[in-house]
Amino acid sequence: MAYDLACLAARKIQDAENPARTQIRDMIRHLRSEGREWRIYCHPRARIHFESIFPDAPLEAGAFLHSVRDYRDVQPFDALIKVGPLRSRGWGSAPDAVLSAPRFETLVQIVWSGCPNEDDFGYDPVSERVGAEAATGPVPIAEQGVVHRAVTWIQNVIRVGDPSDTIGTPEGDELRFFYELSRASEMRRATLVQIDEQDGILYPPHSQVATFDAAPSIDEPISYRLPGETLTEGMFVIWPLLGAADLGALQAGEGHYSHIWKKRLREEFRYTPNDLLRRLKEDGIELKNLRSCVRQWCRPASTVIHAPQQRRHFETLIRVLAIDHDASGSSSRALRRPWWEYAWSEIGHARGEAIQSGMQEHEIIDEQLFAILHDRLPEIQRNAQMQDVFQVEIPSDKPLKGAVRFYRVLSIEEGFLVPDTILKMICDLDTIEQWRV
Repeated sequence: MAYDLACLAARKIQDAENPARTQIRDMIRHLRSEGREWRIYCHPRARIHFESIFPDAPLEAGAFLHSVRDYRDVQPFDALIKVGPLRSRGWGSAPDAVLSAPRFETLVQIVWSGCPNEDDFGYDPVSERVGAEAATGPVPIAEQGVVHRAVTWIQNVIRVGDPSDTIGTPEGDELRFFYELSRASEMRRATLVQIDEQDGILYPPHSQVATFDAAPSIDEPISYRLPGETLTEGMFVIWPLLGAADLGALQAGEGHYSHIWKKRLREEFRYTPNDLLRRLKEDGIELKNLRSCVRQWCRPASTVIHAPQQRRHFETLIRVLAIDHDASGSSSRALRRPWWEYAWSEIGHARGEAIQSGMQEHEIIDEQLFAILHDRLPEIQRNAQMQDVFQVEIPSDKPLKGAVRFYRVLSIEEGFLVPDTILKMICDLDTIEQWRV
């Protein structure tokens, strides 16, 4: 009986619009009708979800704020719309200045029950606490006036739906519950540096990253910087490509091995996707978003060859696809290792892993490389004015062989808990999302 009711409810809920979207639509229409100036603070990749609410009345180009810089540079306005709890990290993060230094009159916060604001969000060490309530910690969202340091906020809470089940019951923090559930000893905190629309690099805390700052007045354009502090949006990550990789073009290109396994993967994913996913799961690829990952692996090469991030997952993929030296048409007796190892080596060169186990892993880049880049500084500066991703070849008469790629930093985010094996590697954003906390 309970099962039948659950199935019936699941079918009915598909016909109902998300209440949060309804609230967003009603609020923006109300603000528009009153002629008030408003902004939405959200993650850059969440923007399309807001825009989909208004297919017939597109949102203004300047209606979105995505970063601390956006918030700092915007002129004062009437209302700020924020969906979700106020948190300093993660997908829904926002700057503390939203509460401690508001540039607006009204904060419109649309949040699901059970997702309270982060404890002590908006802390300002310069301002003194005001009122006795502030000394006892955060005030529940349903309470009256709340004092956050020197800025007084008066809350007007509107609950949607039937609140009868929650009366007298304190709201639990579901996000904190899942965060604690996901913690593991082998996981490390990391900061995401996004380098293009599809890819990013995860760095452990306090990483000194080799970077280039294109600002004309900077004293040391090429230097080590700390993500989120001295390394900021608009600068470039320096990504050396040394060793045996094919460095002749900016695109990684589908090499001999990747062309074979990607063609087989695309065919199976096109004609028998469910059977392919089942076999991958049964053989040990336990990724939560496996379908999305396989779709990503099918993509043509861009700055890297898109493939599983872990060696064992790639080995499993090739085994499920039943590719070996015989199946791929390789008959050379010189091939002694398994086929997948040659393919994995090809992927590693495209990602720059040839140096990762040496220089980059220990956050040390040979002084000779920096000297070479300083000699090529005018060329680097010209490229930085025109391109977000570019490559500089190392002269053939130098002791180092290869090239160096420069990736413009599009955004920097904290709030990730990742395995060590994924750190300091170029990885697609869809895969990175599974480690967001």
